[in-house]
Amino acid sequence: MYLLFVLNHWAKARDRLFFADRQGLYRVKAALLRQAYIQGALSTWCYVDGSAAFGEELAFDMAADIAAEGLLWRLEDLSTSSPDEQEDNYDQIAHRLYTRITGRETIVASEVEALETERVRDYILARLHDLEREARATRRPIPHASLSELCIAPSDLLFIHDRRYYELSSWDSWDQLDESDLRKLDPEGLSLIAFQYISLDAYYVFHLPLRLAEEFVPAWIIDQLKLTPWTSRERGEYYGRAVTEAESLQQPAAQILQELGVDIATICPRRLSEKREYALAQAMRFHAYSEEEDFDEDEEEVDESYWQDGGMPSRKEGKPSPGGRREPDACPLCHVQVDAIPALARLNHWQSEHSDQDLTFCQASWVLNGIQTPGQLTGKKEFCQHYPPDYRAPHEDGGTRYWRVGTLRGWILRGLEQSSPHTPD
Repeated sequence: MYLLFVLNHWAKARDRLFFADRQGLYRVKAALLRQAYIQGALSTWCYVDGSAAFGEELAFDMAADIAAEGLLWRLEDLSTSSPDEQEDNYDQIAHRLYTRITGRETIVASEVEALETERVRDYILARLHDLEREARATRRPIPHASLSELCIAPSDLLFIHDRRYYELSSWDSWDQLDESDLRKLDPEGLSLIAFQYISLDAYYVFHLPLRLAEEFVPAWIIDQLKLTPWTSRERGEYYGRAVTEAESLQQPAAQILQELGVDIATICPRRLSEKREYALAQAMRFHAYSEEEDFDEDEEEVDESYWQDGGMPSRKEGKPSPGGRREPDACPLCHVQVDAIPALARLNHWQSEHSDQDLTFCQASWVLNGIQTPGQLTGKKEFCQHYPPDYRAPHEDGGTRYWRVGTLRGWILRGLEQSSPHTPD
């Protein structure tokens, strides 16, 4: 139990371990708690009700807007297609929703043209709120099939910002959701069951998600706990002394897993590699494509051309551009097109796609280009004076400068505040 409680602190160490490894540690925690409960070493302590936050992460208005536009676009195609043409899965979903809205079985072009977007949107939004109320009343998740039948894709409803946005942008991709997505559709997604361990020399309280605890705790016990919801925090005492986070993180996670008999390679895809060490390694890996400390005439020309070409620097001979020439609005690292509007779009892209890597001069200036007044910063020296870097990587010729995402976010927000109109008192 002591090792498990120490490991629990590592599972929460967002700044130390990658998400995939922390999820692996949570799986270890769940497996050990389940076994301890079955053997009678643990008992249930209380139910923590998390339903109050249900719906906060569901974008009903945005989903209804997108679904209405998508449905009408699909209906226009169907209304002009041959009656003998076979409808695919998406066509069938659109056809069924059209019938529910209008009461008509046959799709007619003139009727589709007369169908107002606002009417379709209001119908979808009303049905979404019905599903929310039903979920709250039954304490069961919103059914995927009901959302699909409303022409809603996961990425429209769940605020998915990483590369999975494109994977989850179709009406029939609900079966591809992971656990973190599924809990957003569940009124009990944030609810917990607290377990306690008591012995002569130790006392521990552990939490598990309700849905996970339901897999091995008898239903009648959970029903009893739900009658009197309680507040609880995970805590541990060993020989009368609290087991602290600082103490826990001083013990290597790999050593703890070995003592617990866990195969690290199986449970932790990144082998418990530290985020900070990985970020430094990545920074050195891309060092060949970043600017050097010394500024000669060629480098000054590169810096000036960055702004003149709209954020597309020309490279010196001997420094080939990986993946070919980059478009002005494309990310310097992955070459994905990202506009400068809204103001935080490029920064959010970097945080979601390259969260483990700090930014070089070229990358930081791409993020800020269009947000501030880059035309006034004609070179790298002026840029670095205006936006001081957070640190420099070690290098024999002088360290490359790096900026952190949080630093750039602060500058952008301050710039937006300064540029917004102020109303006199």
